Amino acid sequence: MNMQKTLTLLALAFALVIATVPANAQQLYKGTFTLPFEAQFGSSIVEAGQYTITVEEALGQKMIRLYGQSTNGPAGFTVLTGSSDRVSPGENGKLKFVDINGIPTLKGFEAGVIGQSYTFVTPKVKGGERSARSGAEVTTEIVATH
Repeated sequence: MNMQKTLTLLALAFALVIATVPANAQQLYKGTFTLPFEAQFGSSIVEAGQYTITVEEALGQKMIRLYGQSTNGPAGFTVLTGSSDRVSPGENGKLKFVDINGIPTLKGFEAGVIGQSYTFVTPKVKGGERSARSGAEVTTEIVATH
């Protein structure tokens, strides 16, 4: 079998595994929030608006999913986390954004009710220099619904 066919089969197998995970996922947390600005979540740019965020666990992995309504219709995607830590349980959650090259970028998420804090990988600043606004942190509150 040539290399291209092998890679195609591996990609297909990976897609099948990913497609079956949501059916088996257990929802640990659910909350809603209003994002007052356009922001970067991982590699995706998210418009301002109303969103639901969930923490789900499947096959021993925790996934953070974001659902909302964009101008192009319903939007939903998974955000990959870097690391997670235990925090004191609280009533509401928080999304923490840091300004990178003028774009609010998701840096952290505290799921208050389940006492978990997640850190996200953020892109490097272009040119290695921070703008005057880069590094400024903004917090958005999440109302837990689960």
